Formats: sequence, structure tokens, C-alpha cells
Amino acid sequence: MNTKNYIFFVFAALLLCSCSTTKYLKEGEYLLNKTKIKYENPKAITNKKELREELTAIVKPQPNSGFFKLRLKFYNWMGVPKKEGSIRDKIRNYIGEPPSLYDENEQRRNRLRMRQYLKDHGYFASDIEVDTTIRSKKITVTYEVKTRGQYRINQVFFPDDTTSIDSLARKYRQSSLLKKGDYYLEPRMSEERTRISNIAADQGYLDFNESYVYFFVDTLRDTLAADLYLKIEKPENGKPHLKYQLGKTRVFPNYNLSTNLKNANRDTIFEEPSFMVIEDRHVIDHDLLERMILQNEGDVFIKKSQEASVSHLLDLEIFKFVNLKYTRRADTTSAILDRNFFLTPDFNQNISGDLGLNNRTGRFFGTTATATYTHKNLFKKAIAFNGSLSGGLETQIGNPLGFINTLDLNVEVSLSTPRFILPFRQKEYSGKFVPRTQLSLSNNLQRRSGLFTINSTNLKFGYIWKENKRKQHSLFPLTVNRVEILNKTTAFDSLLNTNPRLIGSLRDQFIGGLDYTYTYTNQTGNPRKDYLFFKTDFKIAGNIFGLASNVFDASKNSDDEFTLFGLPYSQFVSVEPDFRFYKKFGLNTLASRISPGVGIAYGNSKLLPYTEQFFVGGANSIRAFRIRTLGPGNSKPDVSDETAVGQQFIDRTGDLKLELSTEYRFGIFSFLKGAVFMDAGNVWLINDDIPGGQFRFQNFWREIAVGGGFGLRLDFDYFVLRLDTAIPLRKPFENEGFQETINQIDFGSSVWRQQNLIYNLAVGYPF
Repeated sequence: MNTKNYIFFVFAALLLCSCSTTKYLKEGEYLLNKTKIKYENPKAITNKKELREELTAIVKPQPNSGFFKLRLKFYNWMGVPKKEGSIRDKIRNYIGEPPSLYDENEQRRNRLRMRQYLKDHGYFASDIEVDTTIRSKKITVTYEVKTRGQYRINQVFFPDDTTSIDSLARKYRQSSLLKKGDYYLEPRMSEERTRISNIAADQGYLDFNESYVYFFVDTLRDTLAADLYLKIEKPENGKPHLKYQLGKTRVFPNYNLSTNLKNANRDTIFEEPSFMVIEDRHVIDHDLLERMILQNEGDVFIKKSQEASVSHLLDLEIFKFVNLKYTRRADTTSAILDRNFFLTPDFNQNISGDLGLNNRTGRFFGTTATATYTHKNLFKKAIAFNGSLSGGLETQIGNPLGFINTLDLNVEVSLSTPRFILPFRQKEYSGKFVPRTQLSLSNNLQRRSGLFTINSTNLKFGYIWKENKRKQHSLFPLTVNRVEILNKTTAFDSLLNTNPRLIGSLRDQFIGGLDYTYTYTNQTGNPRKDYLFFKTDFKIAGNIFGLASNVFDASKNSDDEFTLFGLPYSQFVSVEPDFRFYKKFGLNTLASRISPGVGIAYGNSKLLPYTEQFFVGGANSIRAFRIRTLGPGNSKPDVSDETAVGQQFIDRTGDLKLELSTEYRFGIFSFLKGAVFMDAGNVWLINDDIPGGQFRFQNFWREIAVGGGFGLRLDFDYFVLRLDTAIPLRKPFENEGFQETINQIDFGSSVWRQQNLIYNLAVGYPF
């Protein structure tokens, strides 16, 4: 890095640090600069880092946040507005952040909250001492933790009474969350109360809740151990807890808050012995309602089934609100509950449009337009119909082949019904989420000026279902894709002759097989909690066609390939996992991703279809390299081709890929976020079709491209606009393999910037 670059960074750092953070503090006010947590006896603390983070989060107020406290500096830089509520005042408070002032009373409350936290987490008889340090109107508060250590559970004793609830607690004690040897944790004990309450609720005890479950804690002298005694209270009347059965079910499918129930009872009624639908207009098929609502008259009340029924109705996506209310029968000595489902319909038809602008590296600019019609309740059976028509144009500045570089037209229709459509009888679905069977048909026509026109027709039939809120499956056992190259220019044919992979993969063909996708995430609504995301795509194609070709002794074409409807069919298998981990540092995030992939052609195919090959680079991949310009292996695009077609069509793909990315995302102020990132990866071939492109285990790590950079994001929660600037840190050179380029960085050189600065403008985060 040359002298100009050092001067630039030093000047920028001085500018950021120049504004005072205590400029407008009054006499006696101190800026809360930092909060420290220290331990009198660190050896007594089980998990020092985690405890420090939790205790720090308890502190109120928190010190000013942000990169170099820029929001506070902006707040002070704006000065004191002359009028409250003025535009200047609104900008100051929206973008900036007022100083976090030290409050002695709040500091005392912090101490009490910390002591309570320690007690709830097994640090009994612990204390907190507070010390403050003042320097230049900035105050640092230090909280010192004094404790003997964290207690463990010695024994858990369940009740031995003969009441029904006590018996249930003993019966399911093996699934208890409290285990001998575990640390004492009040949150875990609260979860145990909930567990027992849920067991009781699923056995008919509707009125039973966590408040009836409590613990006695007996600490053992001269040890860090405690015995827990679980106790269950009876109701206030001293009688046993009631076990309920279900009575009649009434459903109001077009209910709203202004509905008068007395008048509603006079409306149109669909009635069976125990199931009634009361409506003044037909909204949804009654058999479907019966299928969505679990349990029948006379069944023991199961809370889980009632929650699943509500979830099923909401999952149909045709109701805005679903409310379930119980009515206890007063005319019987039995504990019987009648159910009332109040369903408020939502708008079920929608027409929408979308217009977008996009750009990609290489001075490509484009526009897209989409029109969509959606009907969520076709035939009154909650069948979702979706139809869309979209088109896009792209141009490349300076392209001599024509103003329109790419023309893309796509039409798609799909139907989705809330059930599994299978050739055999199924049991009642008791899961919380409604499974769906989906059928879709689409056609895509793409014309690339001076190159080719390709038409792809796709038919898919399959199933989408959630196993639970963390796991989702998508299985399409029938996928059919017919690809036709309608025309190729002479110039493009000449280019193909130099690339055997394109000749073998970019051609008329028939693709049919199975697609399966599994998705897992443990993300919660807590923005400070770490979480995982995992997704894997598995595809296998051509096996059924291959079996049929062998059985019926089908004929082959001139390339020794079996054909279907006059086109050769592809046979391949591919898998593409995607692992992501999000580590939280307060409201900042360290996001990491690793995504390998492999595809193997066999049988009737020598190469993967063009649409199934892997590529890297671009806004959501290795951002320091243009899309499809990296690899395979240590090979490099032939820059000697000076023709317009050669310069336009650079397409580097592979049978294997590896992508690794990590980026630290931080807040700057308000909706403006920043990130520093590093990406790495490449693609390789299974066969040595291109010199230097074959994957070799002993050498592949030497062929990893690396790039890094800085990004700015306008994050409005519902919409994210991202600009990432990246530079290659390790890249391939012609006939020289991969080399590190850190020592070549020269921001002052226009030639270096033109060759190495890659800008990526995109919507949404890269991962």
C-alpha cells in the first residue's frame, strides 16, 4: 500500500475521532462511557464470558453504541435545535443518538437486578460491589461479582401422592428437564413447570397451569449442591383437578367483531350431530373445516390438538384471525367443553405488479417487470392459484451486438392444495402445520443477442410440509424440464468449438427426475441470540427413463444416446448443502457460510446439463470476482478473444464447487449498516475437460480464490438495499496459477482500481 493510501486512512480516522462526545453535557452530568464486569474469584465462575455478557445486558442505560460512537457524534454535531419538533430536531433524533447519562439510582437498581440474576442461576448468597471511575466527564462503572460458585442439582424428588396430576408427574419423570449434576437454573425450572402443565393439558386438565407447580430448594451444607422437591397444589376448593371431554363444535367462517352472535345463530346452518357451521354466506368447504379441526365429541381434551387446529386454519392463509373459545356446560355434572371457532376472512384475491432495476459487473444494466394474480381460496377449498407473467431486458454499455443484450420472458401458473394427494388412504394429519401438494407449469424464453435463444418448459408436482417450526421439507418426485436451443449464431458456434463443455451441455435435451430440499433453522425472535441455518438440495434425474430404455430396448441417436420425444434425456445426481452460522455480539452479527456442491453425470449423459452446473462469483457469492468468471480450477478465461461475442460470453462452470464466506455486520446509525467481509472458493471439473480444471484433492486448496471488502446497507427491516465493494486478495494469473495480491493494493492508481475494484449492488443480504 503506497503513501497516498496511508495518508487517506489517517485523515479519515482523525476526522471520525475529532468530534467531542461530551460537548453538551451540563454541570454534574457524566457520559456513561463503559460498563465493566469483573470477578473477585474467577475460578468460582463456571462460564465467565457468557455470564459477563448476560450481566452486561442487564445494565440500564447502556453506553452509546455504534461504530466510533458515530450516532452520538452526529447528535452533538447537529447542535441544539432552536425549536423542538423542527426538521433539524427530527433528523438529529432519527439518525443520531442522545448521550447515555450516568444515573446513580439506576446503578443501584442494576445491582439489585444482577443479584437476582445470580440467584436465579444458582449463584446463591452472592453479592455485587460497584466502583466508578471518572475522567473528562466520562464515567466507567465496574461491577465486581463476589460468589462461592454455582450450585448443582443433587437430587430431584417428585411427589408421591395418589392424585391424578401427581401420578402424571411421576409417570413422565424420565423426560424431566432437571437432571442430577446439572447446574441450578431458574429458567430451566420454569421450563419444567411448563412441561408438567403441558402434560396435564394434553390429558384433559384444561384448568391446570404452571402456577400449581412449585419447588422447595434445600441446599446441602458445605457443598455447592441442592436437593429439589417438586410439589403440586390443588385448586382453591380443595377438590381434584377436573378432566375435560369435548362436546359440540361450532364454526363461524365469516365472523367479524361486529357480528351479533344471537343473530348469527339464525343464519344458514350446516349441522351434523356434533359439528355445526354457522354462516350467512358460503366461505369455505365444510368438509375441509372438519379435516382441519382435530378431535371429535367425546374425546378427552388435548391442548396440543386444539393448538394444531388453530394453526391449521391459519395455515390455510384465507383467514385474517382465528379465535377459539371454550364454553363449559352448566347443565351437566360432567366436565364437558363445547368449542367455538371464530374465523375472520381475509382478502383472498390479489393482483400485484413489480418493477425493478438491476445491474451487474461488466457494465450490464437491466429492468424487469412482473404481473401476478393470486387466488387463495379457489373453489372454496383453500386451493391457492398463482399466475405470473414477467419480462426483463438487459443492455451492456459499449456492446456492439445491439442495444438489447438479453431478453427474458417467463410465464408460470401453479396450484397448491392443503393436503397430501397420494394414491393410498392417509391417517388424519395431526401436525401443527398444514402440508400442501403443489403442481406448477412454467415456460421461460431467453434471447441473448448475437449468441442464442433458449426455451425451457418445466412441469413440477410434489409436496411441501413443515415437520415443526424449525424443519421444512420439499419433495417433488415428478420434475420434467424440456430445453430447446432455438437458434445459435455462427459467431457463437465458433465460440462453442473452443469449449467442449458448452457443446455437450448447452443443447436440446430432456431433464426429468426428483428434487428434494431440506431446511433447518433454530432462529428465534431474539435479535441477540446465535442461530444456525442449514439447507440442502438433492436432485436425481433420468433413472426412470434409463430403466424404461433398457426394458423396452429403445433406440439411440447418432451420439449413442437414448432419446425421449426425440430429445436425449439427462442422467445425473447432485447435492448442494448450505451451512450458515450467525454469532451475535449485542446487535452486531458475525455471519459465516460454507456451501459445497457436487454433481455427477452418468448413464445417458457425459456432462451435467447447462442449468445444473455450478458457478461462483457475483453479488451473492465471491464478490471480488464477476459472476461465472472464476475457475474451473486454476484455468483462466481466454482474454485474447477480442470479438464482441468472446468478450460478452465468459462462462466458467464446474461439476464441484466450494464457497466460504464470513462477514461482520455492524450498525453505523439508524437504518444505515456496515459490513466487512471475506469470500473464498472456486469450481472444479470431475473430468479433465479443460487443462488445469480437474479437481485433485492434494492440490485443490492451492486453487482457492479469495476476496474481501466493505459494504454499506440501507436496512429498513422489510427491505434491504446493499452495496458491496470488493477486491481480489488471491486470484489466478495466466499460466502462473493462484497468487496473493495483497502487496499490489494501490487505491491511488486508476488502472489498479479499474482492474480490481468490483462493485455489487443488490437487494437483500448475500446470506
